[in-house]
Amino acid sequence: MKKLCVVFGGASTEHDISIITGMQLAKNLKEKYNLEKIYFGLDNKFYLADKAQDIAFFKDKEKLKLKPIIFYDGAVYSEHKFKKLFDVECVINCCHGGLGENGDLSAYLNLNKIKCTSASTISAHIAMDKNLAKQIVKDIVPTIKGVLVTKENFSEAVKTINKKFSTSLIVKPNSLGSSIGVKACDKTNYIDQINAIFELNDNALVEERVVDILEYNQACFKDNENLVLSVIENPITKSNFLTFDDKYMHKSGKGDDRIIPAEIPPELEEQIIDYTSKIYTALNMNGVVRIDYIYDKTSEKLYFNEINTIPGSMAFYLYEPLGIDYITLIERQIDNALPPQKFSYIKTDVLNKKI
Repeated sequence: MKKLCVVFGGASTEHDISIITGMQLAKNLKEKYNLEKIYFGLDNKFYLADKAQDIAFFKDKEKLKLKPIIFYDGAVYSEHKFKKLFDVECVINCCHGGLGENGDLSAYLNLNKIKCTSASTISAHIAMDKNLAKQIVKDIVPTIKGVLVTKENFSEAVKTINKKFSTSLIVKPNSLGSSIGVKACDKTNYIDQINAIFELNDNALVEERVVDILEYNQACFKDNENLVLSVIENPITKSNFLTFDDKYMHKSGKGDDRIIPAEIPPELEEQIIDYTSKIYTALNMNGVVRIDYIYDKTSEKLYFNEINTIPGSMAFYLYEPLGIDYITLIERQIDNALPPQKFSYIKTDVLNKKI
């Protein structure tokens, strides 16, 4: 019998948040589906987590005693004896950040002929790379001025920032999520933050800081060929940008300081809807994603900030006002999961020829 697999965890700074998302999903779907929980460990190995009943199970990760498994040829096998345990109908990817969100997990499942609810390998890699995503969509929507800083271009990038950027800056990891490592800086301390980021991530993204801002987010998913857009939210932050604590350190797990739906003028709402549709389409997305925007109140200009291919709690709270409940939202992701990509081989005579 084929089973639905919920995969969560992974070697990521958002590992624990991923556990919450995965366990939340499994709890809501267990009565309706033949479902297995798969824990993606910090060691980048997969484990059958059928014994886990709540998130408290994962508090002491060094004492977890779970059966190691592997995905292979459309099924799950025990790692030690390579015994087939069950066939897989579909994987619901609940991994935030790291290999789970950057497309590597999608590639692995694709290689093993397994459907997955998240974005394709290429689309996920682009979305995870903040600078690359901005470069691709900058001709579609406005983006904030920024420069990618690597260890190789460090000196040149610093010269550019010192010469061409304003005093107020935002420094962030280029491919980490949930605002981890994001810091408001100026030209006296931004280099220290870049070096701190190099301890977490290979590259840093330095942007000019928009000081007087509002933040808006909108989710989107594809149902057959139709885009289903959520209501727009306005996160209320304690600082001038959304932090990890703002996102997750609340009882609800989705953040309490939000206005849903956002109280915005109709023309701005239409602009966000237009941008969300264009970005989702341009990046060839699949599954539920959340696109985040920054609105400059001074210039009255809207900017694309980033795209999250595995949003916290699958952004279900942005669909509830539209009458789409949590289970319905996930079921529509299962129905539209990407099938394994087909590869063709054309027989040739090239190996029989002398080269």
